[in-house]
Amino acid sequence: MQEIGKTFRGWILSQRPVDHTPTALDDNHIIIEAKGARAEVTFYDFGEESEIVEFLIIRAHENEPFFFLHFALDDMSRAQELFGQLAEALAEEEARTTTHVLLCCTSALTTSLFAAKMAEAARTLSLDYEFSALPVERAMAEADDYAVVLLAPQVANLRTQMKKLHPNVVVFEIPAKVFGSYDAGTALRLVLHALRDAPDNAKSIATLRAVRDLSDDRRVLIITLFYMRDHFRLGYRLYESGVGITQGAVRKPELDFRDIDDLIDTLVLHDIEVSKLDAIGIAVPGVTYRGTVTLSNASVESYDLGLHLTRRLGIPVYVDNNCNAAAVGCYVSQNEVENLVFYRHAFGHEAGGFGTVIDGTLLKGRFNLAGEPKYFEHSFDLAMSYGDALWSADGMHELALNVVSACMALIAPDAV
Repeated sequence: MQEIGKTFRGWILSQRPVDHTPTALDDNHIIIEAKGARAEVTFYDFGEESEIVEFLIIRAHENEPFFFLHFALDDMSRAQELFGQLAEALAEEEARTTTHVLLCCTSALTTSLFAAKMAEAARTLSLDYEFSALPVERAMAEADDYAVVLLAPQVANLRTQMKKLHPNVVVFEIPAKVFGSYDAGTALRLVLHALRDAPDNAKSIATLRAVRDLSDDRRVLIITLFYMRDHFRLGYRLYESGVGITQGAVRKPELDFRDIDDLIDTLVLHDIEVSKLDAIGIAVPGVTYRGTVTLSNASVESYDLGLHLTRRLGIPVYVDNNCNAAAVGCYVSQNEVENLVFYRHAFGHEAGGFGTVIDGTLLKGRFNLAGEPKYFEHSFDLAMSYGDALWSADGMHELALNVVSACMALIAPDAV
């Protein structure tokens, strides 16, 4: 194995994708056993010329691969990014749930046959769907156990009543032409469209809105780490029953996540007992995912800050990007708007960041990169060079206008 292969292998073994520890079977094979799936990483050494890495994820219940990728190992950053995609796919598989669909008619005879044909069509498309059939009387009582209820044409007139009894279930009638011809493929497409158009983010919207009205007796420590012009600022605030009871901040010349441990140790000396905290929330710069932090300009790659502190302190620790946290904070502190963008760019710093709440839901985006302007800030036609703009009040103002206009164009174009 070449040197870059050894380095990449060691880096993988230090990660915890989806909270599972990778296991080395030998020098060339690594596996990650997750709920319902197994990821495999294989190294192929072709001598001095090249080294190939293969990523594979296999569903346990099907014993069939659904993710396959191989690439030449010649760029560590690119390899780590691709491993992030494997981890993302593994996380999606772990979170995958079976969608239960109920067909109902005056009796369950014809709908049972139709359900069987729809199940066959779903298997062909590798969809994790289960189909059942019940007579309409039972369906009226048991529909809450299903994501979708399909009404045969004979009982389509009961749609309003079904929706009233089960408001959280997608209910619609199967067109007579589709049902009469046993067109399972078209019926399945109707289900997919209905689920796509349904407010599937209702739970997350309700959760975020509930935070706005939260009133309980929890004791939570919030820590923030963010850029200033030429230093970092590490701040904290202790909340009890939703009210801040003490706060403070320290200045650091450079970013070091060990300072968070030091801050907690210092607070313990000032009578803030960790054992009496219900949770700790930490807002940090960079890209966060399931407690890990990646901050390329500080050479931080997938550091599992959340896991480190949870293990050390024995209480839940939640880590998120600081602009995302600020966006949620702005959202829950008011009742006027459902869409907002929080944007911040430290003077002289290479890139800014923003958090976006749309229809009451925090926007995360692909690989949690939503709100990372560094990927497009350099493309603006500014009056001065990008580097000069970062150290000029006029330049920063112009840059902010461009970034904010781009964000607003997506969520509120009429306001631009």
